[in-house]
Amino acid sequence: MKILYIIGNGFDIHHKLDTRYQSFANYLAENNSEVYDLLLNYYGLPDITNPELTDEEYALWSRFEQALADLDYLTVLDDNSDLIARPGAEDFRDRDWHSYQIEMELIIKDLTTNLISDFNSFILEVEYENIPDDMLIELEDDSHFLNFNYTETLQESYGVPEERITYIHNKADADNCMLILGHGTDPSNFIEKEEEPPQGLSEEEFYEWREQKADEYDYSYESAKQEILSYYTTAFKNTASIIENNIDFFTSITEVEKVIVLGHSISEVDLKYFEILKAKLNENVIWSVSYYSELEKQIHKETLLQLGINDTNIIQIKITDLKRQP
Repeated sequence: MKILYIIGNGFDIHHKLDTRYQSFANYLAENNSEVYDLLLNYYGLPDITNPELTDEEYALWSRFEQALADLDYLTVLDDNSDLIARPGAEDFRDRDWHSYQIEMELIIKDLTTNLISDFNSFILEVEYENIPDDMLIELEDDSHFLNFNYTETLQESYGVPEERITYIHNKADADNCMLILGHGTDPSNFIEKEEEPPQGLSEEEFYEWREQKADEYDYSYESAKQEILSYYTTAFKNTASIIENNIDFFTSITEVEKVIVLGHSISEVDLKYFEILKAKLNENVIWSVSYYSELEKQIHKETLLQLGINDTNIIQIKITDLKRQP
């Protein structure tokens, strides 16, 4: 291949496809209010259905994947604290020791497995036949597509064979939902450190401190807390593992002469992909990168320079510059 296209959600939006995260928020509000309410209550995301929503609040949904690292797990625990086992209660049963933890498991399932399943269903509702002809662009021959989207826009609207497309986060599928969707924050950042004893304790004071901590330990609460903390690992988009699983692609791009980035935000959550692309590509490769606004143009330029790409090798364009001529 001589040309490598990198496709982001702005590519689908250019084609008038309703794939914005804000649209997914509306889909959730209508189809799975339980998951939607969890996102509103524990992530600081605004109610997309609020007619008084400000532009700033509306824009918060555009960083949906980054927001998946913002789970307020302490509030989740507090809101379900009525499930803490109370062995002194008359109606206490042994199974009550695990009720709190089980509720955390169910919440995690809603915020991971069920959320991704809903997103898969949302993507499958895309109607490619509604793409206007005047939105189609010219695509270069002898090219391959690194696709960050989950849609089939390239196949449906451009007839690109699937073997020329690498779906880095998988493709929406009616039979087998395997989409990769998640935050990019290292889960180790959320590990709680064990409390250290105060400095300067005598042997007797240290023993008393340990006894006090043992008395304060609540199995029901601690098991529930460890369960909800596991969310950050379950919801993590492990880019290192994804890159390893697609290493054949990344080692096949050494002959690429030009990279064309269309509709990708080049945001932090996907930055590691661009780092390995830069490492594998020839340093003389030309990067043509689309932008939507002047602010995005500036941010893209700064990011590309920080990746070590030469300023003279960067061309900034708009997708509309590539539209097919009538």
